[in-house]
Amino acid sequence: MPAVLEPPPVTYHDTSDDLLVTLHEPDARVQHIPEAVIQEIWQALRFRHADLRTSEGVPVEVWHPGTLNTDAGPDFTEARLHIGNLAWSGDVEIHRTSGEWTEHRHDEDPRYDRVVLHVTLVPDRHTGRLRRSDGTVLPEIILYPRLQASLRALLHRFYATPALDFPCAAHWPDVSESIRHSLILDCGRERLTDRRTAFAEAFLTTPDLDQLLYERMLRALGYAKNADPMERLARRVPLRRLRALSDRRDIEALLFGASGLLPKALPEADRDTAAYVADLRNRFERQNVLEPVRPMKLTAWTRARLRAPSLPARRIAQAAALVAPGGLLHRDPVAHLVHAIRSERPLTALRRTLTDTPPGDFWNTHVRLDRACKTMAAGIGRSRADDILLNTVLPLLLLYAEQSGDTPLEARITELYRQLPAASDEVTRRYERLGTEPSNALEAQGLHQLYRTRCSEGRCLSCPVGQWVASSGHEAPGSEQ
Repeated sequence: MPAVLEPPPVTYHDTSDDLLVTLHEPDARVQHIPEAVIQEIWQALRFRHADLRTSEGVPVEVWHPGTLNTDAGPDFTEARLHIGNLAWSGDVEIHRTSGEWTEHRHDEDPRYDRVVLHVTLVPDRHTGRLRRSDGTVLPEIILYPRLQASLRALLHRFYATPALDFPCAAHWPDVSESIRHSLILDCGRERLTDRRTAFAEAFLTTPDLDQLLYERMLRALGYAKNADPMERLARRVPLRRLRALSDRRDIEALLFGASGLLPKALPEADRDTAAYVADLRNRFERQNVLEPVRPMKLTAWTRARLRAPSLPARRIAQAAALVAPGGLLHRDPVAHLVHAIRSERPLTALRRTLTDTPPGDFWNTHVRLDRACKTMAAGIGRSRADDILLNTVLPLLLLYAEQSGDTPLEARITELYRQLPAASDEVTRRYERLGTEPSNALEAQGLHQLYRTRCSEGRCLSCPVGQWVASSGHEAPGSEQ
């Protein structure tokens, strides 16, 4: 463990305990504290969170610290907080000092506009003055005055304690297969219900199933790093406006123009690329005269460290193909999907609704708009199609079946979750290392629900596995060593 001294005092008034300490700017020693330590303090709530307040004195309740994000973007997603008189669900960003928010240019990045709370170890001259890229004030809390133990002890714990995936990991293989399998299936069905409920809540603000499907499909096409900007694009250019266009190139032009990704000039591009982009730009300018749309900021999009097929330009081109005549979203998509589910081979039929409409030939040699690349087939692959079915199409159809009272359709949809393959990801691999490998998507969804709602929150005594471990004489899950 590196030698790290306690941070020096800094000017801060902790209104919850009515503490007023005369402090100065944190010195360089604070920068030696790994941000992962502060993330662990936040995630495990290793601070006094009773009567917690922001740096401005606004009360804060932490209902759920969120899920640690191991990819680009804010440190925690899906946090649930009560700040002042409002309940919030969004992201949380962690730093050593307040000033790191602006040092990392999060104040210019729309991807961080969903951050509802900034958590920092110590304050500095920037504390209480942070803003998001849209200009709104960002609440923040300071952890150092409220730590449950000395920072030195917390650092020692971080480096010396082996990282277990979750509290009962050491005893998971000892639990009977029947208990584990039953729990996973129950959690899988619970997750389906939660997904359907989430769509029902979204339907209250977007009471049009076609538009809602369009927004969520574009979100899915954006993958993790561009999910939010793709969904914002779908709201900026609604489905009804795109359906009025009969030419796929016009649809591409409107989407690219609104996205802010349409280049203004390409002096070094090859002739075919330059001609294609010029045509898109002319089409967008003509359409924008009648019904103007304000382009998104270029900084809204993530393009660094992405595989070529995942770049946002190709994803937008795919969205245009789905909306164009012949694409799933052009006319009555819900009716087409229901028909596919009722067919003789529903999974095959559903996959075809997504994979049979690739973008135009231009996109076989382009993944971006400024230059050509080696030839690679465009379109939605099977694994991405399955992901869209799993997380977007089937939950929306469960909502449709419930609204229409179609119980047989609901049963068919649930059965499809058993036919879809289980995707391997960070969460499922945690259980695979312990000998539990999901055999289908329903079981994989169950593992996600189990980890998110029980394991990662330490709710062991409300879980059959945790109850079995405790009743079998083992050390209680989650107890301190």
